[in-house]
Amino acid sequence: MSLQPLADIDRHYDKPDPWGYENNPQDMRRKSEILGILPERTFGRVLDIGCGDGFLTFDLPGAAVVGVDVSPAAVGWADKRKATLSAAEAARFTFRAGSVFDLPQVVEGEFDLVVITGVLYPQYIGAAASVVLPAIDGILRPGGVLVSCHIDSWQPPRFPYALADLSLYPYRDYMHRLEVYLK
Repeated sequence: MSLQPLADIDRHYDKPDPWGYENNPQDMRRKSEILGILPERTFGRVLDIGCGDGFLTFDLPGAAVVGVDVSPAAVGWADKRKATLSAAEAARFTFRAGSVFDLPQVVEGEFDLVVITGVLYPQYIGAAASVVLPAIDGILRPGGVLVSCHIDSWQPPRFPYALADLSLYPYRDYMHRLEVYLK
């Protein structure tokens, strides 16, 4: 259902860190902003939608953290990064290839925290934003937390949960909108 062909997305992951996140101060700030805005609570199960190579995933709290990305190549890089962790730390992480539209088929059960970054853009979901909410709603536990971080002008639809926190900050040539919702 992705408008950008999956083969193009996969080709982008021919090399590690194709977006240059690890060495970009703005991406390090983005990670810091996301981690800093999380509510202070214990999270059991955590889902990172659009995990890519795990840039953010490995820093998320939670007893069990699942990363999902539409690109099997990205998931392959995340698994390679996971292999560098100690066995105890690596056991917290699982990565799966799948689309935001297919979440109920890709992951099992409910999550205490769902993080979605850089996914809800026209080239990835087109006009299908209305399909994303039911997919997320079906896996976010009642009382759970949803964190959404996207370029403000590219992702106008918002989620119909209680807005707990909001932050706007410059990101590359854009303004990032970071939202925390409570279900």
